[in-house]
Amino acid sequence: MDVFGKAFRDYLDGDSKAVIRVYLDVSEPDDLPVSYFFRTYKEMPLWEQMALDACRGRVLDVGAGAGAHALDLQQRGLEVVAIDLSPGAVDIMKARGVKNAICQDFFVFGEKSFDTVLFLMNGAGMATNLEGLQQLFRHTKKWMNPGGQILVESTDLIYLFEEEDGSYSIPLGERYYGEVVYQLEYKGRRGESFHWLFVDPDNLSDAAEREGFSVDFLFLGEDHNYVARLILETKA
Repeated sequence: MDVFGKAFRDYLDGDSKAVIRVYLDVSEPDDLPVSYFFRTYKEMPLWEQMALDACRGRVLDVGAGAGAHALDLQQRGLEVVAIDLSPGAVDIMKARGVKNAICQDFFVFGEKSFDTVLFLMNGAGMATNLEGLQQLFRHTKKWMNPGGQILVESTDLIYLFEEEDGSYSIPLGERYYGEVVYQLEYKGRRGESFHWLFVDPDNLSDAAEREGFSVDFLFLGEDHNYVARLILETKA
């Protein structure tokens, strides 16, 4: 089931209270209002506004959803390519006015010459694990112009394991604590489960620097979320 495509279409057709239920194997289920994907710049949280304000040049918006970020950047006069795996989401983006929306797997996408690559709403989680994160950055830089940047939003899930005394009880095992399994449900129907990565700032920095990026942080939130900016360093 194309959960996002169906939910986005229902919202545009007038179901303003549409909700996607999110199941995560490390926490309790949560409800995500579909309206959140249709927010304007003024309705976005500070960290998203900061990321959009930092965009420059030709932009690739990965996992673009209903096109909220792409539409804002277009209005600023930037050229944007928006990609998403959901055919329904891509149809919605086109209907909303996104000029270049493509239904495409990021890992086989081959267009080049981008100055900014966006992974907002925890978009780099598609790497699924720490090893995959470095591969993600390696893959991305092939399409980037010299001096280009990646803007990544993620969350350190360490807070899920905090004890009352302030210590952390992280489960031992082969899996990094930020590697999770997702499943989405809409109107009683569930999509297939999938693996996703939430990465702490140190591990993100390590993976990026190994691929030749310098790293700074536009935003570090009290809720363990952040936006990192990765600049592709040019050789002298």
